[in-house]
Amino acid sequence: MWSWLQRRPLLAYLAYRTLALTWAFAPFQVYYLQRRGLSVADVFDLNVVFCVAAVAFEVPTGMGADRYGRRVAMSAGGFVMSLACLLFIFGHSFSAFAAANVLCALSMSLSSGADSAYLYDHLAAQRQVSLYPRWEGWSTAAKGVGNLVAVLVGALVYQYVHPTAVFVLTALTTAVAGVIALSLPERATAHEGHVADHLRRAFHTLRTNGRLASVVAFGAIAFVLLRLSLFADQPHLEAHLHGTWLQHTVLTMGLLAAAKEVGTALVAGSVGSIFARVRSRTIAVTLGVGLSAAYLLMGEAHGTLCIVLMVLLASAFGVFSPLMRALMNRLIEGPRDRATLLSVEGMGRRLLFAATSPLFGRAVESSSLHATFSGTAWVAALAFALLGAFAWLAFRAPAASATSTAPRSSQPAVASLAR
Repeated sequence: MWSWLQRRPLLAYLAYRTLALTWAFAPFQVYYLQRRGLSVADVFDLNVVFCVAAVAFEVPTGMGADRYGRRVAMSAGGFVMSLACLLFIFGHSFSAFAAANVLCALSMSLSSGADSAYLYDHLAAQRQVSLYPRWEGWSTAAKGVGNLVAVLVGALVYQYVHPTAVFVLTALTTAVAGVIALSLPERATAHEGHVADHLRRAFHTLRTNGRLASVVAFGAIAFVLLRLSLFADQPHLEAHLHGTWLQHTVLTMGLLAAAKEVGTALVAGSVGSIFARVRSRTIAVTLGVGLSAAYLLMGEAHGTLCIVLMVLLASAFGVFSPLMRALMNRLIEGPRDRATLLSVEGMGRRLLFAATSPLFGRAVESSSLHATFSGTAWVAALAFALLGAFAWLAFRAPAASATSTAPRSSQPAVASLAR
């Protein structure tokens, strides 16, 4: 089995992405933590703990992936998530769950950036970098399929076996993912320099490359909207479900999460053909307008329409993740600090999420859910409009040095990503 994986690195990579579950228990998290004595506001405060930890870990883990190897970072991410699950199983206080969130943040930081950088560099070494958007879409689809199975099984296990059994299954699955990551072939990528050196180069790149900075800012705003919509699932369902459905909230949340993963996987799987036909800037504008409109509609609508919009918002992850990774990889100059720069991008989006999550959670508790969504929609629309003006100026200016390390023969295909 090990030798078979080593001979098929791209299939092994897809297997890793399928099994590297990040927060497979997220659909039940609010419900689970409330049963352990936490309030909705406490859960949103845990998002702050997660985001602050993720910000602290992002650059060191990205630098480590650049220095010691991407597969090592990816493997460690799987095993750390297994440890986080143990804390969720035995924890009974805010501090225990905060520690679990810190481990979840470390796990995600070890994997995010490193997995995308590994895929891009592997395809570049095979002179197939023009296929990167397609493989990135397939890897996101694979992750969606893994999460789909996880939430369906998790809902049944949570309801009919025991809530903590969900975390046991997640721990075992992510440990297997860590083992698979170790089978991936990779050349040594050691680089000299300290964290400060990597940070200095990364922020210098962002200061001098307006195109890259605008992509990072867009990702931060869109990510916040997508993530907030996921954590609003339970109050949304409780506002729109009645009778028998309300008595089986966990199963309903599982079905909703499964529908979201199906949408994400289907969209992500077709990303390659979407990118071949539509300019990425058009996709980005459509995504920004769509997210703002969805929040506005969810603030006004009731019943089934809200649930449909929730599924559509989650499906947007299928476009968002490949789009961001493709644009970032295209605009990063070389492989040396690729994972570090991708980590800086993740750091920015999580800082913004850390600032908005407690505000959103308290608005939900102190005001109506619909008013919170409507207000968020108008703030998001204003933010996207200001960013659009900055991006228009940045993309009109000559590129600082947004070169690619890909072979010359594949430049036209890759260059189309930045259009």
